[in-house]
Amino acid sequence: MSVNAVIALKLCDGLPEIDADYIGADAGALWLAERGIHMRLAIGDFDSVHPEDMELIRRHAEEVIVLNPIKNDSDSESALRHALAMGYEKVWLACRMGGRMDHTWVNFRLAMMFPGQAVLYDSANRIMAYTEGRHVIGKDGYAFFSVFADERACISLEGMKYPLREAVIGRNDIYTVSNEIEQEEGVLTVHEGTVLVMQCSDRRKKDD
Repeated sequence: MSVNAVIALKLCDGLPEIDADYIGADAGALWLAERGIHMRLAIGDFDSVHPEDMELIRRHAEEVIVLNPIKNDSDSESALRHALAMGYEKVWLACRMGGRMDHTWVNFRLAMMFPGQAVLYDSANRIMAYTEGRHVIGKDGYAFFSVFADERACISLEGMKYPLREAVIGRNDIYTVSNEIEQEEGVLTVHEGTVLVMQCSDRRKKDD
């Protein structure tokens, strides 16, 4: 089993190029099945999947879990929690951000709820939360590097166009947007709190 799991969500527009096992969440399971990608798990209420497509999903999944559509969590949260319970160390949520903003916001919250474990990914963005410690982060082709905090956090940035040293940021601080990693790697040190890092590009990579 890989240490990484990639969960394809509804409106997935591509997969990260990493060694990973695959999980399909709701219509994301159909997206994977249509491309012949084997899934360890397909999970969701499948309310956006036509009944005739469920057979295709079942042929490409080791296990299928059908959730009650009347539930208190989203399909993405259910899939993430199942993936972590299966033992994966890092779970990538492959989606297309900017569609339904309520779902996008939920996925941002999931990244903050599971720092270092949940990564949001689409063809133009990579988003993950970091807790206290020194983190070396690759540029990996992303043009911009932005940091945000829900609550008080203290950070330093090295190897960036706009370095910071023990800067205190909070919910209303947005000057940490659109920084840039100057070489191949930059260093984020979180002295206090938890921050959300968004690595973004202006253009999406070519869709599958």
